[in-house]
Amino acid sequence: MFRLFSHNRLAWLHGPQGAAYAAALGLIAIQVGIGIIMKISQSKGTYDFSPSSSVTISEFFKMLLSTIFFYRECKTRTANREPAHTPLPTSERNSFEETKPFAEDQTSGLNGNGHSMSPTSAYTPAANMDIKTFILFIRNEVSRDTRYGFAQLALFYALINNSIFVAYKLADPGTIQLTKSGVTFITALVMIATLGSKITKIQWIAIVIQICGLMVTQYHPEEGTAYPISTYLILLFQVFLSALSGVYNQALLKSDGSSLHADNMILYASGAAINLLLHLVIRVLKADEPGFFTGYGSIGACLVILSNVFIGLAITAVYKYADAVIKCFATAVATGILLYLSPILFGTELGFLVLPGTIVVFVASWLYMEGAAPKDTNASMPKPVNEPTQPSIFSKMSAVSRLHQRRVLGIATFFTVVVVAFLTMSNSIMPDRAKGKTVGSQPASNQAADLVLESPFKNTLAMVRWNSDHPERMPLLQQYAPFFHDLHFSMPGYVKGDAEFHNLTHDSFPSAEVIYTQIAKTMQLILDAPAGSATSEIEGLFYYHFDAWIDPLAYAGSNMHNIWFPDIVDQAPPNGGGPRFECMTDPKRYDWWGWGQKFHHASMAASAVVDHFDMDYNVNPHEWCIGWTDIYYVPRRFFADYIFLSSIFGGFSVFHEVAVPTMLHIIDESRRRHPSRSIIDRFGDCWGSCCASNPNVQDILWNRCGHRLDYVNEKVTAVHYERLGNQTAMLGEPIGETVYAHKRPTSPNAFSAETLTALTVDEHGVKPANVTSESINEANAEMDRLARQREKNLEKIQDASESVDGFLEPEPNPLTDGSSKSTVQEG
Repeated sequence: MFRLFSHNRLAWLHGPQGAAYAAALGLIAIQVGIGIIMKISQSKGTYDFSPSSSVTISEFFKMLLSTIFFYRECKTRTANREPAHTPLPTSERNSFEETKPFAEDQTSGLNGNGHSMSPTSAYTPAANMDIKTFILFIRNEVSRDTRYGFAQLALFYALINNSIFVAYKLADPGTIQLTKSGVTFITALVMIATLGSKITKIQWIAIVIQICGLMVTQYHPEEGTAYPISTYLILLFQVFLSALSGVYNQALLKSDGSSLHADNMILYASGAAINLLLHLVIRVLKADEPGFFTGYGSIGACLVILSNVFIGLAITAVYKYADAVIKCFATAVATGILLYLSPILFGTELGFLVLPGTIVVFVASWLYMEGAAPKDTNASMPKPVNEPTQPSIFSKMSAVSRLHQRRVLGIATFFTVVVVAFLTMSNSIMPDRAKGKTVGSQPASNQAADLVLESPFKNTLAMVRWNSDHPERMPLLQQYAPFFHDLHFSMPGYVKGDAEFHNLTHDSFPSAEVIYTQIAKTMQLILDAPAGSATSEIEGLFYYHFDAWIDPLAYAGSNMHNIWFPDIVDQAPPNGGGPRFECMTDPKRYDWWGWGQKFHHASMAASAVVDHFDMDYNVNPHEWCIGWTDIYYVPRRFFADYIFLSSIFGGFSVFHEVAVPTMLHIIDESRRRHPSRSIIDRFGDCWGSCCASNPNVQDILWNRCGHRLDYVNEKVTAVHYERLGNQTAMLGEPIGETVYAHKRPTSPNAFSAETLTALTVDEHGVKPANVTSESINEANAEMDRLARQREKNLEKIQDASESVDGFLEPEPNPLTDGSSKSTVQEG
């Protein structure tokens, strides 16, 4: 933390009480501001910039500020000394020799200018402060052991800072702030283990009450916890790291008398290097990770960096003037504001128990502070020289790590990279881990009441494929443009002589058999688009042939977060249609012409390679799938999987009707949250198949998709494109709310049980019924009479049937045996 603020910074306030109130307001503004900034910097629930690059840039600017402050401090030291003295030799200091008790005030050891008087100041550099002298200050200010200690501390902060971005993607700011404030037991356990602190009985009671209050705030009687357990584990992990790093930081600062700014230089330089390494690793593992400088065209991304740079300065000033009670009060107010603003700004739904639970949490926090053990009056008394001191846990750890500093630092760095990469990848590949209110087919974005009519594909790219050169059809297909974010036309020979040509809207890919590899290239273009650009808004890719038809508005309410794949009935296998979507390990299960071409052998070879990579894919190397691949949809969250798998299946030239279903099946088996929750929506209301043709007008109007349109039959084709024109004119029209029968304002009681019981129907219409016990008995008697009459009628029919059978039955003939009987009966 930077210590730049002195008492005169708040001199405009009258008295210490005014400064305390100003500090409380500052703390409230800081905590509320951070929560809102971290949330508004998101776009559609994620960040357009790389969190690891944001932390790297923030750490770099902190290092620059620390360097400037340390340079000013060194100039002051140089000006106060005798010039042109030769530096005295300086020995390395033991970084973890605790010469000062932890309770000692942090400002002790500072000279009149507020600067540290370190042992390394024994030498006297030249009076003129040049770069060489400044470098000499840097090299001798902090010991080697302390430098290693700050490098390890930077690993803690790297974990904390990167996990914060994950937390704000999974939860609202109010819940995050409340959870961090309500888990004092973690901080208490860390203090007991590291500092030997004493926790009184009242404090333990306060901790139990605090935990109960926190559980109440996060519990919904009808739905359970507000967020998944994994979200709370991430928040608890952050609190644990914050408590541990705070104690570790305090131990490092008290290990020697070096300048605080010099310590910060080392800490932030190490943090910048570590986070840069994290960014490079994540870029390799995660295909859609933004570049280092990508996404900083938005104000939100810049505010995140600025808040991370200056938050240390602000909190240092605030904590200097506020006591524990004011801090608790300010945190409670900030949490209340965030809980109030979260539903308004971010659409969070909070339960009715949040308010009482929050009050319990902060009352328990106040009780915890009030119940602290009294300070030991003997702590400030100097101990005898020969009296042994009880070493802290950090002293014991340093004794071990000092022998293997590089090895310990390397292992800790590897562990940090693995944890951060896991958090980033799991949050990227499986964003549906954050539990929603319902688990249905309709995404949350479509559950809100729409104000105007919009296409469900407004953020989807439509990739239209021709297997032959027919550019004259392109203008007609352009009528889909109002319904999609972009149209991509894939046609062999689109650019003559350049089969490799492709961009976001066109390609010349020649091979229909492995067209999925070109689809993967288009997906990669979308992922590589700069954050904030129009292309970065694309959330899915809908692939279909030019001779298919799509009714765009008929897909309203569909789950845009799942894969869509056709599930048609193959009416004439092996050559008349299909193929039906099915996975198997034996080609005898389905009669298909492709088995003779050994398409499944290539698929199994590709699956074996995928399984060999050991990249958390759930693969059966002996299984393959087939299916109709002329129409399907893939959401953006599975682009990276599709790109990776297509590169392998394309390398084996697996036929598209085997490759695509198998790849989507692997993604489904690997990414589903539960064995019963498939991420593939199999739609069966698509007319036709791979090879069907000649639909009639009724087929086009009744089915929201189909294949194939006969463009020679202009009368039938015109029906579909006329519908597209009519729907284009509808876009932007207001949408009314559904009025349910039992909620009609004109007749609220028309469908009540009393009203329906009092009505009966006869040939004259509806009239009130006179229901009495006599009428009920008469109705029962009539029902009995009708039942007896029915039984008599059945007996008469049975008697008549037996008479006819006896009349038709001939005499037995030993020559014909029973054949004549069967012949007569059949006749």
